[in-house]
Amino acid sequence: MKTNPRELRSQREDLLKQAIALVDGAEDEKRDFSATEQTKYDGLLSEAEALLKRAERAESMTGLEASLASGRAPAFNRTRLGDSEARALGAFFRTGDKGAVREMAFTDQEGGKAIDGVEITLPRTGPGGEMRAVVDSTMNITTAADGGAAVPTGFAGAIAMRRNEVDLTPKLGCRNIPGKGTTVNYPFENAAPNVFATAAEQIDAGTAKFERDAAVLGTKAFTLAKKARRVELTEELLDDEDVVIMDFVSDWIGRQIGLTRNTMLATEVAANGASLKTFASASAIAAGEPEAIVFNGDLGFYLDDASPGKWLMRNPTFGAIASITGNPRLYAETPGGSFAHEILGYQVLLSTAVAATAASAKDVMFGNWFYVGFREDPALRLIRDPYSVDGLVILKYSFRAVYGVLQAAAIGYGVHPSA
Repeated sequence: MKTNPRELRSQREDLLKQAIALVDGAEDEKRDFSATEQTKYDGLLSEAEALLKRAERAESMTGLEASLASGRAPAFNRTRLGDSEARALGAFFRTGDKGAVREMAFTDQEGGKAIDGVEITLPRTGPGGEMRAVVDSTMNITTAADGGAAVPTGFAGAIAMRRNEVDLTPKLGCRNIPGKGTTVNYPFENAAPNVFATAAEQIDAGTAKFERDAAVLGTKAFTLAKKARRVELTEELLDDEDVVIMDFVSDWIGRQIGLTRNTMLATEVAANGASLKTFASASAIAAGEPEAIVFNGDLGFYLDDASPGKWLMRNPTFGAIASITGNPRLYAETPGGSFAHEILGYQVLLSTAVAATAASAKDVMFGNWFYVGFREDPALRLIRDPYSVDGLVILKYSFRAVYGVLQAAAIGYGVHPSA
């Protein structure tokens, strides 16, 4: 009887689950393996490795037999299975084999079927991206724009990727909100401080009184919002592409996460930050108006050396402000020399998540961004679903994050009138 590689891989997966259960049991009890457990653990891994070799050998024999029958050369893997994390994930995408990514693997239930997935830890300062629009299409080899451009013979082994904005949360210095669970309530001071009252000298039987006061507090609810994306790839594209398309997909998703976070951040400040200045024009920013933002009465108390203020706007908006002329030019160094990304001594960061200059638009944001809190689930969930549609491998990405303004006086925006 011929050896069935699928059965061997299934047996291997059962062994790995037993090994993981041993590790989880010891960790739950906060202890190391006993001598018996260590022996069993080593034996399970050894047997699992032997089963993997047998499965791979059986699969290669299947390819050889097929090639002999057809008269063609045998198929072979163009990429190694798991000598790096990227290659291990690539092998998982193509075959569903969780062996090389077992530390990140989980199994979910969807539609009554077990769906394999992995959790990837998101770096705080990792790459971000710009998401122009959602492209409602399946990646395939028939249509050039949907993946066919990745498979021509003799094609270069990479895709020239777009350069877009990165996640600005760490650059702006937003406050990380700790906690566990979907919602965390963060306390903040919810009233201005009061002046001490004058008390008379205590010269009688204690009739002079101290005025009682107490801090007024509020809470800001940080409820994680789930952001999700689905990518469909045909089996033919995974088999035929020659440009390491899974590396491209991973980077592409990372860039979209960056813009998603920046959009959540800008949306929160536009909704709950302070209106620092209403510009005179619906279509331009005039000389003297940036000063009105920086030198806002309440905001000044938050612009300390430890967490200085920063601007956030689109590149064209910054260019328009830098082009305001005076004698010399008001907001850019004149005559020529080094051109800093600064306005009135404060750093400017750029993002398409902020509105463009237009009527009623909030096109510049400024303040101490430490008073904007954010929470994130550090895991990027990736589910590999080969069952939903025949002939497709469907990748489902999701992560959770939330932003919240903690003190409106510390952060705000300039807004244009409606006309």
